[in-house]
Amino acid sequence: MKTLIVDRTEVIVGSLNMAVVHLHQKDIGIIVREELGHILLIDTKDCSEMFIMSSLFKHVSDTNDVLFLQRESPSHADLFIFNGAINPLNKKIIKEIKLALKNIKSKKFELKLINNHDESIWDKWENWKYEEQLRIQSDHYLAILNASKLGFELLTHQCAYLASSYSGHAHFDWNSTSTSIELIIRNIARNT
Repeated sequence: MKTLIVDRTEVIVGSLNMAVVHLHQKDIGIIVREELGHILLIDTKDCSEMFIMSSLFKHVSDTNDVLFLQRESPSHADLFIFNGAINPLNKKIIKEIKLALKNIKSKKFELKLINNHDESIWDKWENWKYEEQLRIQSDHYLAILNASKLGFELLTHQCAYLASSYSGHAHFDWNSTSTSIELIIRNIARNT
């Protein structure tokens, strides 16, 4: 099984003690952008990068870590991904996390990468149980994706499907709350 070495840092902010996985978007071949004030785009270069996204969603679900994908360009957005029931983060706490990451030494962590899609998941798929499992907020510079365990299951399987099929993108607007912006995840190489 392939792995990816990532930085994982224990951060204490106020009364919250959490582990943060910090990656640079350019290092894993993704770009996060907010468009038109109501769409959040997560674009991956191709299938291997989409499998990385799937693996990251699974990791956050399994460990309750916070994932921080740092932007490299002023035209892109930083992305924080977390389970809000475990780590109740807001913009103020996120700002403190970003500052803390500059001053705390991280440890290397070996992330196991998903490299296929299990089609049997669709045999027991029930659309209704995934509705309103994602809360997405975004402005031009910061995107926040707060998901439940079911939301992470949806994202994990959908990204693995996008990596192993010729489907170029997936819309998640029906799975987010009515006040969330729309999330679109795209495999750019296959988005024809």
